[in-house]
Amino acid sequence: MNRSFKIPDDFRAFMREVAGKVDWGDRGELEGSEALQHDCGRGGLVPGGDTFRFMYLEKGHAGRWEIELREQQIRDIAGGLIDEIDAIAMAEGTRVSRGEALLVWGEYDEDALRVRTSSDLAIALDAMFSLSVAEPCLVRLWSTGDEQLVAVMNAPDVALYVLESAAGYGRSVGDPTRTDVIELVDHDVGPVQVAASDCVPWRIARAALQRFAETGELGDEVILDGSIPTSLLMLGDFDRDAELATRKEPPADPALSSIPRKAPQGEWALRLVNSLLELQLIELDMHIVDAIRARVTILLIQSGDDAIDSAEVAQQLAKQIERMRGVGALFATGGDLQIALRRTQDPPTMPIDIPLS
Repeated sequence: MNRSFKIPDDFRAFMREVAGKVDWGDRGELEGSEALQHDCGRGGLVPGGDTFRFMYLEKGHAGRWEIELREQQIRDIAGGLIDEIDAIAMAEGTRVSRGEALLVWGEYDEDALRVRTSSDLAIALDAMFSLSVAEPCLVRLWSTGDEQLVAVMNAPDVALYVLESAAGYGRSVGDPTRTDVIELVDHDVGPVQVAASDCVPWRIARAALQRFAETGELGDEVILDGSIPTSLLMLGDFDRDAELATRKEPPADPALSSIPRKAPQGEWALRLVNSLLELQLIELDMHIVDAIRARVTILLIQSGDDAIDSAEVAQQLAKQIERMRGVGALFATGGDLQIALRRTQDPPTMPIDIPLS
């Protein structure tokens, strides 16, 4: 139901920014619920119309307002000509997006990802899980609504710990007969021990993590028992803003994060690109070869394993590499690339001398 909404100073400042972008910016960049952002809220042009819809979040309160404005109303608010408008007061507990989801896996600026799309999140999660084959790793995930979760990955399993969510907090329930313990050292927590009985299969955990990033809940396939390991409790005191205050703005592109350097697919990409160069099957701009390898790493995370088994996927991968910035030409066919993928997937082994007698 519409109610009278008195324009606060922070929302007026927001509208001054919006007015400038409406008058001088690219209109196509104004569409969508996250196109325009400010500390007090976010919003954008409703696709297919001429109305802007904003969500305003009252500072220090739970109050939330949905506000629809025409362009002229935006200018009038920005200029101080309007002090009051009609708006919809959202019910208490209504989930509101507070920004992009955030995934953190280390202490450095590049050890994090601002999640723009579900496919980018899948790439980062798959990379971290691949990394956990060698040693367990801990990642932290903030949803678009600021719900918080910790995931301890230890291939082939994942333990999930929801620190804050309206849907409920707690640890995932796995196989109660397991008595082993997963040990690791985290840059924030220090030494961590979690029970393997908290682990669920990666297939289930992957889908639950993607759902959590968007909705703040894990879904029906994961059961929570309502308790949190003591060592992880302190992490619940840090929301997304507190985490971001400790580092530079994380990249929104997986290729610009530390994933190409840390994930095992990074070494695979290095071997693959070098092999194609040695066989003269590719022409590259060598000034940006590191950036090309980073992009190839992301492609291998997405479809490298599938391309080994599928000629069709290998052909698609070849086309993606050929269209990549810095690739002058790719002479390898899908079949050639498939062979190269198989030869470079694992690092070469040292030959063993076998005595003749």
